[in-house]
Amino acid sequence: MSSATVESFLPPRVAPNLARAWGGLWRLTFRRLLLPGHWLLLAIGLAVLTALFAGGSRAGGSDHFIDWTTNFYVTFLVPVLSFMAAGGVMRDEMKSGTVDYVLTRPIPRPAVLAFKYAAHVICTQIDFLIAFGVVVGFAAAHDVPGLASVAAKFFFGQVLMITAFSAFGFLCATITSRYIVIGLAYGGIIEAGVGQIPTQLSRLSMTHQMRELLAVWLGRVEAHAASPGVWSTAAIVLAFVVVVLTAAAVIFSLRELSGPADA
Repeated sequence: MSSATVESFLPPRVAPNLARAWGGLWRLTFRRLLLPGHWLLLAIGLAVLTALFAGGSRAGGSDHFIDWTTNFYVTFLVPVLSFMAAGGVMRDEMKSGTVDYVLTRPIPRPAVLAFKYAAHVICTQIDFLIAFGVVVGFAAAHDVPGLASVAAKFFFGQVLMITAFSAFGFLCATITSRYIVIGLAYGGIIEAGVGQIPTQLSRLSMTHQMRELLAVWLGRVEAHAASPGVWSTAAIVLAFVVVVLTAAAVIFSLRELSGPADA
């Protein structure tokens, strides 16, 4: 039987459709927000967050609350939780069952990763909106002056930190299932180490960038010529996201994901 005859019996190939791919990945990602287990974990997390705020911001007035929220919530807790959540989601996408379902579709792997990242970040921002309500509530309890302006600045920092560290979580998860080890090494070397060096090298630390911006923005330190600006900080963070996601897409495209192996 000729190849032409064989091909005549085969069904037509499915044409790639990026819009449908985005819609499918969005629905799969958003569906997790509707699960009872997700809301239970979120409720537990909010209870812990409330206890941390009640304990950590008890002493001092509004100035102490602003400093504590900047250094603990915006530039520590949000990045850590965003990284862990993103890494876990990406590892789920690389399991054999999911690979068999998703990666057999005629969609380029970089597009799958980009769509999954976008959907995950949107859902994570929704989750953290609830946590942000706790922040605003405690800010009101501490009589923080200019509450609307302060809340907007903290929210801006939260959005950028979620965007940046979710991307880094995706990168580490594409490298290894032990992505937390890489995250700890990065946090110790870059965020806690290089970020504390009073030179231009500290710009490599995303949390240092955000702490400096919020300190100036909220009037905690005096602005000077070298002080970070809103747009420059946002540009640096977004450049970090682009570089990290590009690296993740390259690794994700080259990895052999068939089979049950998890490395």
